[in-house]
Amino acid sequence: MNKKMIAVWIVLLSVVIGLGTFVIIRRVRGIEQNPPDTVGNTGGNLNNGGYFCETADAIYFANFYDDGTLYRMNPDRTDIRKVNSAAVSYLNNGGNYLYYYQLNSLAASSLGFVARVSGLYRSNLNGGQVLCLDKVDCDRVVLVGNDIYYTKAVDGQDTLCLHRVSTDKKRLTQLTDYLLNPSSAANGVIYYNGTKEDHYLYAYDTATDLSSLVAEYQMWFPVYENGNIYFLDLSHNYRLCRLSLSDGALTVLTGDRVECFNVSGGYVYYQTTDAEDPALYMTVAGGEPVRLADGVYHNINIAGGYVYFTGFQTNIPMYTAPLGSAQVSAFDDAKTVALQEMAK
Repeated sequence: MNKKMIAVWIVLLSVVIGLGTFVIIRRVRGIEQNPPDTVGNTGGNLNNGGYFCETADAIYFANFYDDGTLYRMNPDRTDIRKVNSAAVSYLNNGGNYLYYYQLNSLAASSLGFVARVSGLYRSNLNGGQVLCLDKVDCDRVVLVGNDIYYTKAVDGQDTLCLHRVSTDKKRLTQLTDYLLNPSSAANGVIYYNGTKEDHYLYAYDTATDLSSLVAEYQMWFPVYENGNIYFLDLSHNYRLCRLSLSDGALTVLTGDRVECFNVSGGYVYYQTTDAEDPALYMTVAGGEPVRLADGVYHNINIAGGYVYFTGFQTNIPMYTAPLGSAQVSAFDDAKTVALQEMAK
């Protein structure tokens, strides 16, 4: 064997060793670790189905014009495209991965027919490298640090209980034997309302797995935003309030009965339940409400400087408005791309 051939074999051997070492390191390290204060989505979005989620340079969303499957777009809403065929909700982002609940996703079966698989999943930002973290029907999913917190039913029980699975799927733990909605989190703390003896505000420390009482207000759907907790006041006909965590000041944002709400940057969107005159409203820091749309709406999500919502009994059309604006329109760009995808 001449010197040239020896050199070629040395190069090839080095490449093989390098690739092998890379694979071993990846298996040992697992996926990239998130900073401990990472939160995968806002409490307001997750309490409204988690159909929109922001990353550093993109917005991911469930496109209801295409059966709620996963799409992405640039922050300025250009370059809308389909990511994969999973029908998604409770979207979360951490680093280079998405975490979501996948409903009725088509999957090939070894028996030669198509099965439908639901569960908690992880994928990369391109929709590939999909991994099922827990094959289960679940509800209220949030990423905190390097763990996914979610509620699911336990065998033999009717109650949804809080569970936790690590992002690398190596650890799965049941945390409670009662319902605890983990949607709203900040700085490693989950803020939730009680569901047993009372409905007070509690803080669950994810580092210690311990809960502490924060405020004795009977509330529902607490949402943390910028040092405040927004919530529905159970003692006063589900009116919408804001509680300051720094000084305990309580602000009533509306005396109307509210069905659902979301908040971002001081802008608050809420749906009233007046039987004769229901409507979707917007207010800024408790100021005069602006009526956005007559009727009943839900799925109020906020991402990339826009609010998105749908009708109560149908998810299409999808509606949108710039954050802080009363100019509501149909999300026609999402419809156009969905039609193009379905025509392929």
